[in-house]
Amino acid sequence: MNDTAVPQNLNAAVTDTPASALWQPVMLRSMATLLFGIVTVFFGAPDTLGLCLNFGWYFLVLAGLHYWFVRRLALPRADARRLALLGAAGLLAVAGVVIFIAINTALAAWLGAAALAVMGGAELFAALHNPSGKAGKSPLRSDWLISGVLGLGTGLLLPFFAAAGPHALLGVAGGGALMTGALWLLSALTMRHDARKPKGK
Repeated sequence: MNDTAVPQNLNAAVTDTPASALWQPVMLRSMATLLFGIVTVFFGAPDTLGLCLNFGWYFLVLAGLHYWFVRRLALPRADARRLALLGAAGLLAVAGVVIFIAINTALAAWLGAAALAVMGGAELFAALHNPSGKAGKSPLRSDWLISGVLGLGTGLLLPFFAAAGPHALLGVAGGGALMTGALWLLSALTMRHDARKPKGK
């Protein structure tokens, strides 16, 4: 969907976007998130390089998929939810590049924590903020709420495990990723099912 097809009504709701336009980016996001979580489970003794490489690719891929997802939403360019989500995706991308280059455990912990917390906060904002005043109408509201809490919680926890080393940091981030990935996988499957329903049903 290009920008010319996006409604410019400031009261535009996420419900304006058909499920057929959203389930693919949500599915890919869930797959990437689950893959990262699975890698952290089987990565027995990661060092700083392993930590930073995994954080780097995960944040970069997640930022790209999140950007694609937000572009599919039927939100005007000036909508606060759109700006918050895109800003969080941008921070994820920057964090991924810096962590990938720096190869530093403390930096990975703090910058990764900031990126995940901001993303979680942006999703919570998107879930709770509705300029039309029709709270709870978005089908993504509950997903954003849970994903936002998980992301924010993971981000807040990471700095406390910085001294414990790469294995602990990957464990905390991976645990949050597995829960978030399962949530978005269920959401994607639900949207795909809704998209295949005959019109009028």
